[in-house]
Amino acid sequence: MKSAWKAICILLMFWLALAPMHALGQAKSTSQASAKAKAAALAKAKAQAKIKAKAKAKAKAQAKIKAKPKAKATIPSSRGTAMAPSRSPADENSLDAEVAAARRIVTGNPGDVAARDRLARAAVSLIDLLLQAEAVGDREKAQHLAQKLEKDLHDTGGQIGKMAQNGDLKARQAMGFLLGRGVLLKKDADKSCVEFLAAAEELAPAGWHAAQCLMEASPEKAWVQMERAAQRGHAAAQEWMGRRCLGEFGGKEKDYACARGYLIESASFGRSRAQTLLAYLLMSGQGGPVDVSRAIRLYKVAAAQGDADAQNNLGEIYEMGRGVPRNLNEAMRWYELAAQKGLGSAQFNAGRLWAIGVGEKKDPARARAFLVQAEGNGVAQARQVLDWLDRQTPQAPDAPSAQGAATAPELDAPKN
Repeated sequence: MKSAWKAICILLMFWLALAPMHALGQAKSTSQASAKAKAAALAKAKAQAKIKAKAKAKAKAQAKIKAKPKAKATIPSSRGTAMAPSRSPADENSLDAEVAAARRIVTGNPGDVAARDRLARAAVSLIDLLLQAEAVGDREKAQHLAQKLEKDLHDTGGQIGKMAQNGDLKARQAMGFLLGRGVLLKKDADKSCVEFLAAAEELAPAGWHAAQCLMEASPEKAWVQMERAAQRGHAAAQEWMGRRCLGEFGGKEKDYACARGYLIESASFGRSRAQTLLAYLLMSGQGGPVDVSRAIRLYKVAAAQGDADAQNNLGEIYEMGRGVPRNLNEAMRWYELAAQKGLGSAQFNAGRLWAIGVGEKKDPARARAFLVQAEGNGVAQARQVLDWLDRQTPQAPDAPSAQGAATAPELDAPKN
């Protein structure tokens, strides 16, 4: 019995000795499980934090995008292509300030490379301005900028050449201008065309001049360049493409709707020749509906810019009372303005009107002077009125009328 109790006591003591170790193992296991759970929870929290941070950053970026002003959309061409906006040249006033600042540095230190580079870049931008002025037909501004180039930037030709050699397309366009006209550099038409053709890859003015270079030797390639320049927003190229749609410049057939599309784009830039021709299409209803009021507005804008055809046609509008109250004095004013520019049809109209009388006013001597000029410019009708004046008939029942005289602008290639 004692031995049995002894055995039981030994087993009890052994179990008691093992119990703490078992509890420690359980605690350790529980602790490890708890640590793993905490680690998992922490990882999950970090992942969620990252997701939230990304979402917040995305929302912030979208908010910035919304806050920025939208870029101007390209202007859709009437032929289904998008007309890329032309590059805006630097402002003339800012260029003047840049040239003055760089020139002061060069005056004090003629060897300052950075200052001379600034002058060359200013010259490139000035030439870009000049070419843009020519594109819209602003000859006065173009001449003013050309004089400024020769006076203030006369020593930049060599540096512009270096910029061109390094692949600067605007510099290559500038070189095309300088070499083509013999400004700052010796004139070289062949090299000028090489530079313009290279710059035509991106620049509309260069494309226009590249087309001129190719026109005789390779007219098909020339018109490819012309169309590209038109699509890039070159007003002169747009006018020429419009005239080609009317059968000029080798155009195979007349497409008045095509002509209107190009001329609308060109006229929107302020090119007076395009405004005049577009006004004629609107007045006659060719290529679209008749729009007399819009045509008159365009004629007035072009006439105010000095376009002789617009002035002559505006004179006829007032003489005939087409869309405006009939006003012979106003008609004569516009006829004479156009006649002074050497337009034969306007000289005939002014002479004819003075011969038959403007209201109660007649001036045979003045009429004869205009009619002689008109005859010299190939207007055959002028001889009829001159013969009538020679007969000194007191009345003029058979005097030639204005009907049909110079109703459309002359579709001559503009001189740019």
